Amino acid sequence: MANQAVSRRKFLRTAALAGAGAALAACGETVKETVVVEKEKLVTQVVMETVVVEGEVKEVTKIVEKQVTVTPIPAEVTVHGRELPADAAPYDQQIWIEAQGENKHLDVARDIYSANSVLNKSVEPMLRRDQNQDIVPAVAESWSVGPEAAYFDFVIRKDCKWSDGTPLTAHDWVYTFRHIAHPDLDTPWAYFWYPIKGIKEYKAGEITPEEVGAEALDDRTLRIHANGAQIPALLAYQASVPVPKHVAESNPSHWADSAEGFVGNGPWRLVEWTHNIRMWHEPNEYYNGPHKPAFKEICGVIGMSDPWTAWKSHELAQVNLGQNELREVRNDPKLNSMLHFFNNFQSGFLICHTMRPPLDNTKLRQALSHAIDRETMCFTILGGTSSPGYTMLPPGFPAFNQEGLKHYQAFDVELAKSLLAEAGYPEGKDANGNQLELEIDLSGRNAQAEFIQQQWQDNLGVKVNLEIMDGGVWSKRRAEHDLELFFSGYEYDYIDPANFLTQGWRSINEKGSNRCPWLNEEFDSLCDQADKEPDPEARLDLYRQAEEILVSEAAGIFLTHGIIYQIWHDFVQGVPADKDGNVVWRYLDLTLMQAYFRNDVTDYMTLPTR
Repeated sequence: MANQAVSRRKFLRTAALAGAGAALAACGETVKETVVVEKEKLVTQVVMETVVVEGEVKEVTKIVEKQVTVTPIPAEVTVHGRELPADAAPYDQQIWIEAQGENKHLDVARDIYSANSVLNKSVEPMLRRDQNQDIVPAVAESWSVGPEAAYFDFVIRKDCKWSDGTPLTAHDWVYTFRHIAHPDLDTPWAYFWYPIKGIKEYKAGEITPEEVGAEALDDRTLRIHANGAQIPALLAYQASVPVPKHVAESNPSHWADSAEGFVGNGPWRLVEWTHNIRMWHEPNEYYNGPHKPAFKEICGVIGMSDPWTAWKSHELAQVNLGQNELREVRNDPKLNSMLHFFNNFQSGFLICHTMRPPLDNTKLRQALSHAIDRETMCFTILGGTSSPGYTMLPPGFPAFNQEGLKHYQAFDVELAKSLLAEAGYPEGKDANGNQLELEIDLSGRNAQAEFIQQQWQDNLGVKVNLEIMDGGVWSKRRAEHDLELFFSGYEYDYIDPANFLTQGWRSINEKGSNRCPWLNEEFDSLCDQADKEPDPEARLDLYRQAEEILVSEAAGIFLTHGIIYQIWHDFVQGVPADKDGNVVWRYLDLTLMQAYFRNDVTDYMTLPTR
């Protein structure tokens, strides 16, 4: 009998004879023949046995099934050599879509806020943060610290190139820091890099560019001469990206004004910038770094008016939520199952003008800080989009110490009244019976301000005026330290206490810090010591001491810490859990490089084409 395919009907008929065949096989000599039928992952063997019983030839059928390994379909590989998971959509369907603003230019190193649409895409910093917020290699494959943290050496990965194929070297980084600090360029954030020797002085025109503390030991080794021990954290900041010397030095102000002139070093390259419409990124074929994305292309839609509605109609895959959107999600079980959230490194607070009456009175500021019910404010006024805050440093941040510092500003009406009396304003009036009046200066209506106004009136008898002014006027008066009380907030740039404490509150002159009219020499001294302390634990302890002075003196009345709420569709996969089991989309870390679209993405989204 020749090998042949077996029909379903014949298969069932012959299967019924299998039991009889087992008994007859013992009675005589057999001749076996096999027919193979492939059925999913099972191979079915149909064994036809010819049996001789008392001189009569009979045929019976015996069926055997066994599991076999089917040859797998080869994994699809990206331009950068990453194998896509088995459940991933084809590489050509890995097109990420996001809402974005219009850029002023693309020179991230000079101004992150004017060029942030290329962050994590066509530019890559020296180091990055992973999902656990640990520092990992990026442009640098390794780094080391010199004695007393006087300098740091960074080794650039082999064959690192710009998107035009030009080698990226340590000389590009030397140029980058001179470019950032150039006194003739409008670089509003140069002070971020003041921990690098010479940046501040060169920006002020006091030294030559050759004296800036960035040195190329060879083509692949950059040495940073440091004023502080936070250099690795600073170089993991998203704006700590290199500038292409071979392109930018001929036109430092305008080299990055168009997609055609822009050269980057990230996993994607910008190929289209249609103003007020979209940006389009394609793979940078020269990228050989460790963070290889699954997404092939990125379409940034400029000026999308309603990202939430776009997400619900599957025009976007992921979106962050505001208070109204969060309320809608929580009331919908299906949407709520897709909700993700995490504590952002962000603090909100009121800044007090501590250098003029009446807020030069420490007891008064302390009384005001104790008279605000932050829990009610966060969970009712703010709808749970923030958590109660009593410190400058946010939860999870290095040196965070809410347990040790909360009592300095915790809600306690009786203590607040006592401090108010000690300040000379019992029941909100001075010794002559005059009503104490305070002014909160605003650039627009603010629900928190209205809540605090009521709290201080009800709990302390203090009259509070809410002064709303034009945004430009408000900004000018803030810069001149001419506001009595005003709301401020700070979201981290890099994960080091110096970012919140030294850069936020350390005084730069007799008027205080850049933002805050408060000066405390002990606080300044502790920040200076901490910034230069090479021992990590000793360093954090110094920052804790400095923050205790800040919180106990109520130079700022600390109110909230931010919570990021976000939602994404189920076809977005690959977002890894952090060490605490949280699965969140941190837009300043590696998530964009880790995620991918599942193979059913086109059942839900219509992917754009260029």
